[in-house]
Amino acid sequence: MKKKLSRRTFLRGALGTAVSLPFLEAMLKPSRSVAQAVDHRKVIFFFTGCGPNPDTWWPDGTGADFRLRASLAPLEPMRDRLLLLDGISMRTAIERRGDGGNGHDVGTAHALTARPIVEGPDGVGRFGHLWDGTAGGISIDQHMANAIGGDSTFRSLEVGVRAEGIEQSLPSRISYRGRGEPVVPLHSAGATFDRVFAPLSTEGEAAARLQRRRQMMLGSVQGSLSRLRRDLGSEDRRRVDAHVSALHDIAGRLDSFEGRACDIPDRSDSGDYRELGELQLDLVARAMACDLTRVASIQWSTGQSGVRFSDLGHSNNHHSISHKGISDAAGQRESTEIDAWYATRFLHLLQALDSVENGRGGTVLDDTCVVWVNEQERGIGNQHTWRRMPYILAGGFGGAVRTGRHMDAGGRGHADIFVSLMQGLGMPDTTFGEADLCDGPITLT
Repeated sequence: MKKKLSRRTFLRGALGTAVSLPFLEAMLKPSRSVAQAVDHRKVIFFFTGCGPNPDTWWPDGTGADFRLRASLAPLEPMRDRLLLLDGISMRTAIERRGDGGNGHDVGTAHALTARPIVEGPDGVGRFGHLWDGTAGGISIDQHMANAIGGDSTFRSLEVGVRAEGIEQSLPSRISYRGRGEPVVPLHSAGATFDRVFAPLSTEGEAAARLQRRRQMMLGSVQGSLSRLRRDLGSEDRRRVDAHVSALHDIAGRLDSFEGRACDIPDRSDSGDYRELGELQLDLVARAMACDLTRVASIQWSTGQSGVRFSDLGHSNNHHSISHKGISDAAGQRESTEIDAWYATRFLHLLQALDSVENGRGGTVLDDTCVVWVNEQERGIGNQHTWRRMPYILAGGFGGAVRTGRHMDAGGRGHADIFVSLMQGLGMPDTTFGEADLCDGPITLT
């Protein structure tokens, strides 16, 4: 009879170092396969505020036969890696918005939580803002991190690009560990580097000691693995042999640190909106490539963004442009230009993920779903509405998303997207947020 092993079985090497075994049939329940036991899928949420210009955002054509218009034209090089989701409402913001009366509060807080906002002790201020309000519960990124974050160094990574500087709390936060527990993003590329990559910068004698330790550990573990093989079936023996080979390969790559996916980037920072944003995007992409985290969010500005795009020649800030009349020709043009500016940054992230091989014949983008989320339906016309929300999914998500198409979701709520993504990660959830306003997963394949 074959020996039954725990999934937490470790081999002790020299210096007491524990080396985990690969997943073996002897560790699995009869109903579970090895293929199900390992998953490399990742999720990144890319948030922008104030809404797009719907006249130039939505593509011409449906299915695979679509043409990108001006707002999303920069994404043409990645057209085949996009799923443009139409027919999605932020249903919870419409039907259960919560306390207060400001549309930016509502849209930003509901964007990742799908729960009503809650008034804080200081009550309601100007323009219906809640001075210290909170989302009504956990956000989808943190819920995912609770489920899969233990498999990586960082359970999640939250970065911001000028996602601060306003008096009200709700428009400046998209991520929540729970009601009253907003997650503050890392506001500078330097802070992101210091948290994620600085601990990996081992130099000099410390590196030499680490290399000697690895060699001693591998030599000791080799003997333990040889003894273990006698108690395993033929298929598990093959996996153990492959695991030994992989350990030596990994040790070699760690010693040289020449593997492109895990090169440590240089520390850099900037106060310029574009430069800071691209630095943050590169750091998130590198963290994903190094498998340091599987869940991340990038928050551009705040819900009622006060950024002025001077490089586009704009004299008004983004929020002011979004409040121009729907027939204002200059406002229409400027709203589209802002959309295209963010689409160029979205492209930057996708290309960064696609430039790194995943070791399985694809790229990190093939393993990832990048979700472009907004707080409003439209960025021109002085309206705060959520009936036709602009969602884009990019990347293959390990085969769980079929891209290269414009899909009508038929009026589903945005929480339904989140359920689809959770199930793509192997999570059992069938609802998210306000359960009675969630209809379950949308078929994305």
